[in-house]
Amino acid sequence: MRKRTSFVAIGIKISIMIIFMVCLGACATTKNAPVEPPGSLAARFQSDTALFQEGYAQLSGEERTVDYGRAREAFGLLINKYPKSKWRSYAKSFLILMDETQKAREQAEKEKQACIKIKALWEHTQKECRTDQLKAQDDLSRLQKENIQLRQENIQLRQENEQMKKNIEQLKRLEIELQQRDKIFR
Repeated sequence: MRKRTSFVAIGIKISIMIIFMVCLGACATTKNAPVEPPGSLAARFQSDTALFQEGYAQLSGEERTVDYGRAREAFGLLINKYPKSKWRSYAKSFLILMDETQKAREQAEKEKQACIKIKALWEHTQKECRTDQLKAQDDLSRLQKENIQLRQENIQLRQENEQMKKNIEQLKRLEIELQQRDKIFR
């Protein structure tokens, strides 16, 4: 996900640089603007070119940290204060790029959160699977032991059964002998 975010950032910087180069190649026109309150962007930058350059400087991040709010303010002021400026379309493009960048960042954050949830669910499922597997192994081991025990009991019962058959046979023979002796002594 970082690679995708870095590709978006690189793409935006390249787009900004291209637009800036195109803008620098164009002829600059300046108009005298009404006096603005001291400290405002309009008071500090008295031309559409200066406002555009300020907005771009806020986005470039070369001499200072990127400030999207100030860049948005400079481009918005340029669009509103200089409606016929040649920089107007570029400023609009930058505003659109900033909006799309913000949307991309929000989408990336949503995807990151979704990935975190999926990972947590996956880990939970794996833990349950391991628990179920251990339980199944325990059950299998117990059943195997029971099977061995039942087989041993079965063998023992068969042996007892065979012995009882022999004993019954012997008892029958003895009974027959007793009946024959009884007949002889009577």
